[in-house]
Amino acid sequence: MTTRRRFIQTLGALPPALSFGPAWAAGDPSRLALVIGNGAYADAPLINPVNDAKAMAGLLDQAGFTVSSHLNATRTDMLAAIERFGAAVRKAETQQVMLYFAGHGVQLDWRNYLLPVDAKAETAEQLRASCVDLNQLIGELGKSKGKTFIIMLDACRNNPFGRSYQPEHKGLSQFDAPAGSLLAYATSPGNVASDGAGGNGLYTENLVRELSVKGAKIEDALKRVRLNVRLASKGAQIPWETTSLESDVYIFNGGHKKLSEAEQERLIEKDVAEWGRIKSSSRIDDYAAYLRQFPNGRFAEIVQVRLTRLLAEAEQARSPLAAAAPAGSEPTIRLGAGLPVPQFMAPTHNPYSAGSYPLGRNFSVGDTATLRQTEAISGAEKGTHTVRVTRVDRAADRVEYSNGNISDLMGNTLKQGPREYDVPVQVFPAELQIGHKWTAAFQVTLRGTTTKAYYDNKVVKRETITVPAGTFDTFLLEGQGFNVTEGNSMKLALWIVPGLNFPIRRELFIRNRWNAMIAAERHELVELVQGGVDPGCAVPSGNAAQRNLVIKSNCGA
Repeated sequence: MTTRRRFIQTLGALPPALSFGPAWAAGDPSRLALVIGNGAYADAPLINPVNDAKAMAGLLDQAGFTVSSHLNATRTDMLAAIERFGAAVRKAETQQVMLYFAGHGVQLDWRNYLLPVDAKAETAEQLRASCVDLNQLIGELGKSKGKTFIIMLDACRNNPFGRSYQPEHKGLSQFDAPAGSLLAYATSPGNVASDGAGGNGLYTENLVRELSVKGAKIEDALKRVRLNVRLASKGAQIPWETTSLESDVYIFNGGHKKLSEAEQERLIEKDVAEWGRIKSSSRIDDYAAYLRQFPNGRFAEIVQVRLTRLLAEAEQARSPLAAAAPAGSEPTIRLGAGLPVPQFMAPTHNPYSAGSYPLGRNFSVGDTATLRQTEAISGAEKGTHTVRVTRVDRAADRVEYSNGNISDLMGNTLKQGPREYDVPVQVFPAELQIGHKWTAAFQVTLRGTTTKAYYDNKVVKRETITVPAGTFDTFLLEGQGFNVTEGNSMKLALWIVPGLNFPIRRELFIRNRWNAMIAAERHELVELVQGGVDPGCAVPSGNAAQRNLVIKSNCGA
């Protein structure tokens, strides 16, 4: 095994000429980029990585990065380039760091490896010895605190070693981004990417185009890349990202400006108008156009779920045998004191990731949840209440409840007691993955008075919690909100399980403009009866009906 000590010793033993490699392209010394494109593999050559690397290096150079570019690099070349790159990253002046790799990549024992052009492997040990350990590299770079790291990998091609060795799993393994970083992959974990039929790979072709848009946040650009590649490949390749960035990052500095309040209002109005135009649509093109225009819009999570549903229906129409199970075949879920809790998510054996899952909700008339309400600070009980689904209108994206509340099919609120919302309050995401962020902006009307508010939401962690209904493996979602009109600050926490239509726990804290607490409430699940989960996202697990509800990781991502 290549230990960290051996890795560093290898770097130190390199000849001085190789340790420094090619000269760096002059640019902003605070913004560094290492670009590697490998295609000249003996057993499994690739056409486009060299072109891809040249295109990416050109883009980053144009954006003002100091770029070190390497083509068809051997392991010695790669280690030397990485050592020199790491030394530059550790300088105090370095603030933004980019690493791009195009070529072959493999996973082994949950670790990811980038292949130099001279990589040879007939055994797992040879693979470790002849490739570059990406997990270790990320760990080394991450020791430089207070910097922003962007790592982009077009490195999930198939069959990297020809007939000499076949890795047990395809593609790359999921790796949750360390603090202050973003990891972008050409395709979802465990899948492979296209080398492309033109001058560039499918992923990098779209990556360069979207990152070239001045003023575009990198996370918004990557969302457009994901959409474009997904549609172009008909779902065969879906790019994937994981992020822990705490602020907006741009490839082109100075290409963006802070919007005035009036400009923000006009942007919101445009967003709402586009939603009004498409909200009853059944056309894939309408939802794709929305996501291209508003990748982080106030309806982006809702649109993503609808687009996934439409794409699945289109695939089923092309392949009738792949159609979902007929309605009524899903098992009934029953939760409560003394009842076993199904395993909704398989335990993650990957030490580097908590996994990613679809929301997986599937409301049906008769779904019932009993909740215990307490005062969140003192713990004083306020009693229990039961809510039942009375109507589901899938065409209108509407769920009605016995207490008069209304939500969309994701569970986002449209009406709660006397409060009515102009749009679904987008607090539930299309996908549960640590680091995933989105915004919910809305207007709420109470007794004739309308106020404006928003939540900035994030999936924080995967956490096991115990409530009256049992012990659950959950994802914790947190929202930091503000009522712009009244000056109230809001903090929302939701513990949810993919596939369950109601949160396991919900906490809400509201403070007024003078920082006095005006609400502190907690709701916990006591009992639940539910017709089933999204049939397109469930897989059998065991013989008992109560336990065959596992949600597939990355379903519909």
